[in-house]
Amino acid sequence: MTRFPLLPRLPLQLWLLGSYVLVLTLPLFALLGTGALAWDLVNQTREDLQHQGALIAMVAEERMGDPERLSEMLAAAKAQTLSGIRIVDDAGVVIATSGGVVGEDLSDDAEVRTALEGAEGLAIKPRPRVAEVRRLGPDDYSTPARHADIRVFVAVPIEAQGKVIGAVVLSRTPREEWQTFWQMAPRLTGGAVVALSLTTALALFAGWRASRSLRMLARVSERIASGQALDEATLADARGSRILETALLAEAMGVMAARLRARVAYITEFAGNVSHEFKTPVSALRGTIELLRDDDEMPPEQRARFLDNALGDLDRLSNLVGGLLRLARAEEGGVRTPLDLDALVDEVAARFPGVAVAGSAGAVRGVREQLDTALANLLGNARRYGGAMVRVERTGGARPGFVVVDDGAGIDPSHLPHLFERFYTTDRARGGTGLGLALVRAVAEAHGGGVDVQSRPGETRFTFWVGP
Repeated sequence: MTRFPLLPRLPLQLWLLGSYVLVLTLPLFALLGTGALAWDLVNQTREDLQHQGALIAMVAEERMGDPERLSEMLAAAKAQTLSGIRIVDDAGVVIATSGGVVGEDLSDDAEVRTALEGAEGLAIKPRPRVAEVRRLGPDDYSTPARHADIRVFVAVPIEAQGKVIGAVVLSRTPREEWQTFWQMAPRLTGGAVVALSLTTALALFAGWRASRSLRMLARVSERIASGQALDEATLADARGSRILETALLAEAMGVMAARLRARVAYITEFAGNVSHEFKTPVSALRGTIELLRDDDEMPPEQRARFLDNALGDLDRLSNLVGGLLRLARAEEGGVRTPLDLDALVDEVAARFPGVAVAGSAGAVRGVREQLDTALANLLGNARRYGGAMVRVERTGGARPGFVVVDDGAGIDPSHLPHLFERFYTTDRARGGTGLGLALVRAVAEAHGGGVDVQSRPGETRFTFWVGP
């Protein structure tokens, strides 16, 4: 089940293009979504009104006695600034206005009270939106008219000879965010086209670069899945990708392909070995059974001998099956846990009376059952084929493990290179399967270590070690 089932399955280039365009538009969403632009527009309006108020206060100081002339001047200023302007006396009553009611009492307004006390007053008050009356269109946004739902009020004191004699009260609606963008559109269009073009080009190029390597890896995977020979040239090209993840994936795929080839070779060889080892006892059993079935007059002694041979072949088959199962488990590995190797060696050696133990290996990480089996196989071989003395030397340091030593006649040098091969045995007549030492090697390699052998007349040493 996919994590996001509703998302469409699209080419990588389209996903990159969509993500790049989204990143490109994030600043716009940030300005609108956080209200930063709206607040900046309010501050711009406030600063404009403060500057206008300071200038009007200077003029009004000299003309407070001529309200009609002041009203004319305020009306002309409103036509240029779109600001509503009123002048109040020291009691907060409107004496001149740019287009309102003269005589209105504004003394209850907080910004007016602040101005009459000698400081600048500020208030932001709600205003019915034009959009609530009719739907705004492009023509509305392109005009100087303001459409925000608030109005900024600034009151500036009028002073004469150090005394407040009145105040200038200005108000204006800030521009709306979308109105600001609309009015900036002619200048932004060129930059937006360039940015979008560069974004599209980068997304398509990045998608082409990434998808090209991925397509190569897909072709390599298809060849591996269909059992064809690995296309080394294509894989090498993917390894050279400038995209780190793609190069790492190509490297991992190369390792996987090598392991698959090794596994296929191993299975092929293993199947051949098993077929060969099983063929002889199965053929012998078949011949014995047919002979016993067809010869009713066979003497009892001869019949018993044939039955004993058949039981021997069955025992050999049983030993082969058991050995193969143990070998398969060892090659699979297992969960390694901390264990005391010294105690394990003592425990296994105790099952073989007369085996001396020396040295110290300390704690290691391993699968107890597998290490037990490996040491038991080495001790069993030493007892069976070695001399009278067998000892185990525990080893620590960088390669913790153990060494099994016997004082036998030694191993023929011609056998040494093949000792750890599956089904290789010099004791087939006594039921040897050739899987014991192969199992020891598999356990060692599954533990990140190894095993080797040195042999000469009078001493044979099997050294087994595990990795970290």
